[in-house]
Amino acid sequence: MFGGLKVEFVDSDDIKEVYSCDASRWYSVKPLGVFFPKDSDEVAECVRFCLRNGILITPRGGGSGLSGGAVPEPGGVVISTEKMNKFHFEEDGFVVAYAGAISGHVERMANKSGYTLPAQPSSLDFSTIGGNVAADSAGLRSVKYGSARDWVEEIEFVDGKAEIRKLSGRDARLLAGSEGTLGIITQVKMKLVRKKRRDVALFVFPGEKEAISFALEIIRFLPSAIEFMDRRASQIAFGYEKDSILVEFEDEYDRTCDEMIFLSKKIASDIGVMHIVSSQNLWDSRKKLGPSLAKIRPFKINEDVVLPLSKIVGFLNFVSELDSMIVVFGHIGVGILHTNIIFGGGEEREARIAREKVFDFVISSGGSITGEHGTGISKVNFVERELTPETIRFMNYIKADFDPNSVLNPTKLPLRSVRGCMDTNIPIRNF
Repeated sequence: MFGGLKVEFVDSDDIKEVYSCDASRWYSVKPLGVFFPKDSDEVAECVRFCLRNGILITPRGGGSGLSGGAVPEPGGVVISTEKMNKFHFEEDGFVVAYAGAISGHVERMANKSGYTLPAQPSSLDFSTIGGNVAADSAGLRSVKYGSARDWVEEIEFVDGKAEIRKLSGRDARLLAGSEGTLGIITQVKMKLVRKKRRDVALFVFPGEKEAISFALEIIRFLPSAIEFMDRRASQIAFGYEKDSILVEFEDEYDRTCDEMIFLSKKIASDIGVMHIVSSQNLWDSRKKLGPSLAKIRPFKINEDVVLPLSKIVGFLNFVSELDSMIVVFGHIGVGILHTNIIFGGGEEREARIAREKVFDFVISSGGSITGEHGTGISKVNFVERELTPETIRFMNYIKADFDPNSVLNPTKLPLRSVRGCMDTNIPIRNF
């Protein structure tokens, strides 16, 4: 079937196994094979081939997603952008990158010219620019710089009709967060920001109320990052079994980062801080926190719920009362909390029950089930609990315009025609 195509296609057993899942490891579907296009024309050729043969498509960047967005469709193929990895810089602080460019490579080259990527996920060293936009990733400095969509100037993509299209300005943001359901992102033009001198400090508090009170005070002064760690997360990352807040400031025209850290220390002292740690190694410990949870239990469900700041203390109290062991940390300045349900063998059912209770609490509190990971497979069946029927219909309307044959990642949206596929076609790995 795949003979005669000019685009590289691999269907060996090892490749199909590697590309059967993303970093969540929760869902696994072996594709028919994987396309490795080198430019937009080759992506369009892949889509035309799939349209002619009735084959479903799943776009893939670095495979670092945590919600199953890059898990192949049953009986489908993967189109990987990893060989589309070139990028270049333009005047006035812009980068033009193919979708497969590694974010960390772009960041390090930008730093040499005094610039930085404003929206940086923790997976910087292996996530791709296209994947960041497709998931609308936020990251560690989201409190100041927002998410990927806020910095997109132009997007080139191949839609479900195999047409190469470009959107610019506000229209380009339509593809941000679309998770490969509207088009395969091939190239992105993004705005960079000037890199500034930064200072960071860790503040350890006796409980979550003091930690959250401190965070709410500090947000008023526009830090470049503000991260919350509950007592378990703080213990793993920093050795303190107490709730903690990591704060970073950048130099601004009217203040220095040193002055703002000094002010933060004064505010923390008034609230009742127990320990203050100043070290440039703090970020390394924070970025390693997620993988380090394996020290407690071997398996985890990692969710990225979003809550109004006024509801966070109540949420922390709620998860502490659940039967499952849950570790919470995240970008508290924008309400994103990575809620990690960790468990051992034989405890999967209990973990999934806890997950559903977490989602119910978040939705009833006016929050969202995802802040930056996307819905993917793992949360698609919860979307209709959060969004109104009118919103779902509008999503379907947009999908029909960009992808009328619904060949692009259809099971990642609550489409009526594919409901039920999760339970029947996508097996969960056995632990």
